[in-house]
Amino acid sequence: MINPVKMVVDLAYGHKLILALVIIINVIGSLFGLYYYWDQLMMTPWYYWLFVPDCPLYSFFMIFALIFIAMGKRFDTFNVITTVGLAMYGAWTMLTLIYFREVFFAPENALMSVGLWVSHLGLALESVLLLPYIKKASIMPWALAGIWFLAQDYFDYFVGFTYTGHLMRLHPLAIMEYYTRGMASYGYLLAKLDVMMYATFAMTFFFIALMFFISRKWAFIVTEPEISLRKGLPRS
Repeated sequence: MINPVKMVVDLAYGHKLILALVIIINVIGSLFGLYYYWDQLMMTPWYYWLFVPDCPLYSFFMIFALIFIAMGKRFDTFNVITTVGLAMYGAWTMLTLIYFREVFFAPENALMSVGLWVSHLGLALESVLLLPYIKKASIMPWALAGIWFLAQDYFDYFVGFTYTGHLMRLHPLAIMEYYTRGMASYGYLLAKLDVMMYATFAMTFFFIALMFFISRKWAFIVTEPEISLRKGLPRS
């Protein structure tokens, strides 16, 4: 029986150029994400910056996860957090773009939003590359990942700061919330943001459970590639 996940994993780790390409794509994605969140970062106190760019943070983590793997190093907690973050926030962004389609798929934003939707689908799917490296993780890395993501959710929606005399939050749509304050549509936006808040907390539990299940369920068919330190390449 053909296992597409194993095929993708073997292809990525079996060819140096493909692995390098995946890393480069994540570098580009992280830089674009930094650009996308730049205005919000400039509004936000520096000590909250870690909680502002969600997707770019995990594409950035993926760069180091792949480099560590290529070096033959294994960090279970880091790999679990990166895997869950890629899958969860990739899916979260796809859902958000559709849920706020009246904004993101308005004629002036539609092309960009299509590109974001497709790129975040790729972000979610690349989490499978780390499956072989979390299948042996103990419960502790998963528990720490749960604490990490719940803390991130809490900071996103319940920690605020004052900017130009107005309360501002840290969640990814905070710019939209800030600039619509005082408009007729503000109450409607807040109601939808509340829905996304509950959805985010629900997705945290769901994706931690999902990735844990997948990593355990597929453990017998997705094997961890052996790393050749001499060549710096995985061996089949």
